[in-house]
Amino acid sequence: MEQQRIELARQLRALGMWASLSEEEAAAAEQTVANGGYPFSIDEPLEGVGWFFTDGEALAEGQIKWVLSTIEPALRRHGVDLQVEVVHQPRVNDEEGDYIIAINGRPCVMWSQEDWPARRARRTATVRPLAVLNDLLAEAGATVRLFTLYTGAEDGISWLLDPRIVAAVTDSGLYKESDVPALARHD
Repeated sequence: MEQQRIELARQLRALGMWASLSEEEAAAAEQTVANGGYPFSIDEPLEGVGWFFTDGEALAEGQIKWVLSTIEPALRRHGVDLQVEVVHQPRVNDEEGDYIIAINGRPCVMWSQEDWPARRARRTATVRPLAVLNDLLAEAGATVRLFTLYTGAEDGISWLLDPRIVAAVTDSGLYKESDVPALARHD
């Protein structure tokens, strides 16, 4: 298993997981993973590594512009200029319809009235807008996509990563599926 961790760490570095870090920081991050550390740890935030808090409760309760503003600079670097408009925002469980936004003119149902009793409103309010952003990243020709961990939770995290990084972690077999970020995609 030790050799698997070393190989994974090398592969992640080669794929650019820590490309925005200094040579010293990237070497330290690689060594941490080689020594058994979790590649998606946020215990010590590293500037420019590409993770963002995506609080499912905040997203479900209307703070979409605030949450996406934290991702906006990274999206811009990948060719996506973000414009978010709230089209319809009913009160939770108020039978007034669905919570709908537009991202760069594309409608996105954050949650529907059916999502609340099914206990999936926070999850859908996290994944659906990020899936639209992934569409925009693809159209801009960007390699990176948004992936989520702890999706819908208050401590939810989104990562802007090259999909090959996530594939390498998955293929290594070193981590449970629940510990590997999932691609934000349409239902």
